[in-house]
Amino acid sequence: MERSVENKNLNTPNVVIVGAGPVGVLTANLLGLQGIPVLLIDQNPRILEIPRAISLDQDALRVLQAAGFGEEIAASMPSISGIELISPFGGRFAKVNSLGSLDCHPRLVSIYQPELERILRNGLKRFSHVRLWSECTYISHIESESNILVNVKCQGVACKITTGFLLGCDGARSTVRENQGWSMLGSSYKEDWLILDITKLPNLLNKVEFICDPKRPVAHVPGPNGSERWEFLLHEGETKEEMEKPDKVRELMKPWGDVSQMEVERIAVYRFQAKTVDWMGKGKIFLLGDAAHLTPPFAGQGLVSGIRDSINLSWKLSAVINKTAASKILSSYHTERRPHAKKTIRLAVLLGSIIMTRSKIKAIIRDTIFKLLYYTPLKQFIFDLRIRPENSFKHGLFIKNKKLTKTNIKVGSIFPQAPVKLPNGTFILSDDLFGQSLYIIGYGTHPLSVLDEYTKSLWEQMGGKTLFFSNQQSFYQHGSYLPSAEDITSAFFSAFGGLDRFVILRPDRIVAAVFSKENTNQTILEFYKIYLETNV
Repeated sequence: MERSVENKNLNTPNVVIVGAGPVGVLTANLLGLQGIPVLLIDQNPRILEIPRAISLDQDALRVLQAAGFGEEIAASMPSISGIELISPFGGRFAKVNSLGSLDCHPRLVSIYQPELERILRNGLKRFSHVRLWSECTYISHIESESNILVNVKCQGVACKITTGFLLGCDGARSTVRENQGWSMLGSSYKEDWLILDITKLPNLLNKVEFICDPKRPVAHVPGPNGSERWEFLLHEGETKEEMEKPDKVRELMKPWGDVSQMEVERIAVYRFQAKTVDWMGKGKIFLLGDAAHLTPPFAGQGLVSGIRDSINLSWKLSAVINKTAASKILSSYHTERRPHAKKTIRLAVLLGSIIMTRSKIKAIIRDTIFKLLYYTPLKQFIFDLRIRPENSFKHGLFIKNKKLTKTNIKVGSIFPQAPVKLPNGTFILSDDLFGQSLYIIGYGTHPLSVLDEYTKSLWEQMGGKTLFFSNQQSFYQHGSYLPSAEDITSAFFSAFGGLDRFVILRPDRIVAAVFSKENTNQTILEFYKIYLETNV
């Protein structure tokens, strides 16, 4: 899949992506599904065979499903049963449940990042219009009104590439971000952590353990393929060289067994950071993943945030390039993603402060408060992963119309997924009905039966499509329109709150509008103005 410098026959790509980690390659896949010519460059000759990110949640799995990797990913990622916070003074003082599923995916799974990257890179083989150049270093770029000139050095040869958009997926030390003059705002932890990835263990863990000991906090996380990760907080005065010595590793791992009988895959010392870039995108330049935000690992949301960036931006870029949307919609990427990334970082910092307290008195007070919370209405919020920020936005590319009575669907939030039955009797997950387009979804009524000819033409200009869900009690033909699928679990009946209701659904599964039959044409007109009209 990697291309040498002699094979650079790619026509001018619409998008150049710098960085072929999981976020960059996922974005290339999502753009590839839209038919967008993409050039992906990476300075490394191949995938880095070291574990880094170690978990994903149901939101990330749903994005991977949308990119066409649902079954392959599910087979390679075991579920994590829960998260436990353990104190040396009173034992376990909190347990967060991650069993079960949400939107038809496990709430939390462990991953081996190199294997995930292999799956994503293999996905690029589907597209003749997407290329990956390895051993290719991004140097600089010049943005003009019409395009971007990108300077790179590939296998020692300088190249100039003309493109429409440049995406920086080049990590925490992003050169794209540096050349843009954008700054990372936030803080770094004063303490360093020793990270150990270990395989060939006598007993395997299926839950996350935070050992909240003021003497030395430890995080213990399960990984796939019989691996586990330990993270040890360094004491003041302890150095990277000292902590990475075999004798020190053996001492730290003694409570879990003889490390000489295990296989240590990685030893590294990191300083966690909690930062967000001041601009995630402007003009024709955008940042994704660690180039845009750095999240401490305590909430397990670092890579997940990058995956959310990927699907949020990729469909908007595709719509602009394919001329089904005005370029003004691209500003919503920064408007939507930066506040959500900051919320996620705040959660990780909060959890870190709970885990990392070095005061015995504070630790005892913490243990007591959490045990009391278990008997309050806050129990579900804290102990059922609801503390994690919803994948939703206060401001962005959607219509903040008045919410329908009794509906559970919120504008700016993710649309639910559930099993549905097709007219031929086949059962599928509802997301598999949607391509990479905008959709009007009607519940109990087909959208085409209520759209007038003018608004129908506007919807087609936006590349929009329509779907009709019937409820289980009345799988009926609506006029001349057959249902697209049957709501066999009544999940969508509960979500919509009744029949003759509609949503505009974006390709990233975010709801752009919720409306009744009477407001259909007015809503489409309003959405057209914010989506495609360039003079608004």
